[in-house]
Amino acid sequence: MDFFNSPLEKRKVAIVSAKDSFSVMGIRKKLQEAGMEGVVVAPSVFQLESAVDESDPIIYYLDDDIYTLRGADFLKELKNLCLEQQRLVILVGEKAEYETAIETIPKSAIVEWFSRPVDMDALLATVERALNGEIAPARKHHILIIDDDITYMRMLHEWMKERYQITMLDSGGKAIHWLMENSGIDLILLDYEMPSMDGPTVFHMLKEDPSTRNIPVIFLTGKNDRDLVVKAVDMRPEDYILKSVPKRELMDKLEDFFKKNKENEENL
Repeated sequence: MDFFNSPLEKRKVAIVSAKDSFSVMGIRKKLQEAGMEGVVVAPSVFQLESAVDESDPIIYYLDDDIYTLRGADFLKELKNLCLEQQRLVILVGEKAEYETAIETIPKSAIVEWFSRPVDMDALLATVERALNGEIAPARKHHILIIDDDITYMRMLHEWMKERYQITMLDSGGKAIHWLMENSGIDLILLDYEMPSMDGPTVFHMLKEDPSTRNIPVIFLTGKNDRDLVVKAVDMRPEDYILKSVPKRELMDKLEDFFKKNKENEENL
């Protein structure tokens, strides 16, 4: 039975827009023609949750409203909604609007971005994939941080806790033992320089164990030293990150890593 021509209740798709426009009405009409109900709501999480179910995708039609205080507040609310409910979001807007949106909304929650004028057929195909379950909702990735610097780990935790599930361990030995009894880690951030058991030693132990060899590892290093970087890269981790990088750069690296990893998995 064709899902969209079935007698079942129409699936809803939220269209968030600060203004009524010809383009927004065009998207709504296209959805209706395909057997879906496009529900237009203002940028308000309260209205959004009242209009559609948690499993329904969201089309966010961006405009200059996102540069206002109201728009900034809604972006923060939408970010929290995405993280708490694993919502699927499709963005429509100019590049500058998109770049402003992803400063707040996790990239992992964004299914696709369409610039204007909108390719309606491509947009509809993306919505259909979301409704058919072909696009999995974003979940919080689980990151293990291994570092003897407790203060630095706590700072990373504050930076990352809203977007990721975080486990912190202050030595390589503790990490190896913990990983023997726990699974589900999506990424390890590993300090290259630690006393007793340093990063390279931990890295080799992880790669020699069948249960942990496939966990991606990114080295953390406090030294911007060419020889150290060369040695780290030669071990073939996923990447290395200087501890001095600002929050935005670190979060972008993590988002880009998980996005690339997801694309690689889909292409297998």
